[in-house]
Amino acid sequence: MLEKQNKIIIVDNIPGQLEILGKSFFENGLGCRTFHYDLEYDEPLEKVRIAFFDINLTEKAVDANYDTDNQILENNTAVFNDLGNAINQYISKDNGPYILIFWTANSRIVEAFKLYMRDPNRGFTDTASPILIDCIDKTPFVDGNGEQVNLSDRVLELLNGNEKIKFLFDFEENSKNSGENTLDRIYNILPKNDVWGESQQLFENLDKVLSKIAASTLGFEHARENSKKAIYEGLLPILNYEFLNSESNVNWNDIVAQLHKAKKPNEIVSPDINIQHKVNALYHIEEYNEQTKDTRGCLIEIDKTNSDLIASFGINNYDVWFNDLVPIDDKAKRKALRNNSKMIALEFSAACDYSNKKNRINKYILGVVTDHFEIDTFLNKTRRSESSYHLGGCCFQHNDINHNIWLNINYVFGAFENDTRFGNPLFILKKEIMDMLGNKYASHISRIGITSL
Repeated sequence: MLEKQNKIIIVDNIPGQLEILGKSFFENGLGCRTFHYDLEYDEPLEKVRIAFFDINLTEKAVDANYDTDNQILENNTAVFNDLGNAINQYISKDNGPYILIFWTANSRIVEAFKLYMRDPNRGFTDTASPILIDCIDKTPFVDGNGEQVNLSDRVLELLNGNEKIKFLFDFEENSKNSGENTLDRIYNILPKNDVWGESQQLFENLDKVLSKIAASTLGFEHARENSKKAIYEGLLPILNYEFLNSESNVNWNDIVAQLHKAKKPNEIVSPDINIQHKVNALYHIEEYNEQTKDTRGCLIEIDKTNSDLIASFGINNYDVWFNDLVPIDDKAKRKALRNNSKMIALEFSAACDYSNKKNRINKYILGVVTDHFEIDTFLNKTRRSESSYHLGGCCFQHNDINHNIWLNINYVFGAFENDTRFGNPLFILKKEIMDMLGNKYASHISRIGITSL
């Protein structure tokens, strides 16, 4: 679907200059949205990547004729307040990375403005923060001397001067190009049997190709239920190929400097452990929306306080069962984790059975979700049963809480999705980590041990 593109915006209070500046981008093949500044505007934009703002958007004019940044700040609070409000008006607080460029020849104004925005008393702490603030004197581009055609070159020079900023734009652009190239690849293999200017046969052939891809990827019945997911997932290998082979002039060693400085993998650490937990969730967890409880990877809560219910799974005492699954010697820690834990059942039917919707009793495995704790410090690995599996060997953050997922591979049972013992679904685990669990389970049940009675 075609949508308005907000990648480059210009906000100015002088219509004539706004038209000239916007035209300089259009004539160089770059899309740009121009906005005549309006105090009443209240539709903040998302996905803005470059934002140009005139430094003087109202009748108040900036005065930079002072010795220090603090003096500039003290004497321009009204102008800076208007600028801060304007940024909130035109750029969503959830916008993402963007570059802010002011039309001014005085770069000292930028430093003073940063001080103003950083002051929590000003009320702009949640304003979308730019990854770079710079300034360009717009006079040469609007005074009619023909220099306006060079404005886009000036912007490209600014972006290409910083490898990390160049990476952000390179990543986004190559993502788009990979999608375009994937579409071209599919188009190029289709028979072109239509007469010039007609496309009926083309779209019939496209229908057949995409239908085959969808059914082969997600399974016939699942593809019928969710055609979008089936088609997109089926096209991912092509998209991935295009992405990996896209052109880039980014210096990648600068982007991952820590990777090249490290001598061992464990020397590469996240800036905050919570970030790593969020990354784990980003890769392996999706929210429960309209799926059913027999969806592969569906993690369902079980009422651990219902003794009759857990007894139906062969568990006589939840505390004892938990302590065996997650053996911790520290009594206070063990009790706190156990009390806050959730007993869960995880659907883990074979991927091929699930994809083909084969008639079956769904397979579930019992386990617990605990708060995050330092495993190396508290877990007694000597007493830990071989049937105790710490899923993924990592922690996941869900709903702002860090969790560990523990599964007891010896507690597997069959049930239908409407089993009355099931509570509410918590979330869905994605394919990759479910395949990891499948491999672990297959290894566990096929291990060699004492078999004679």
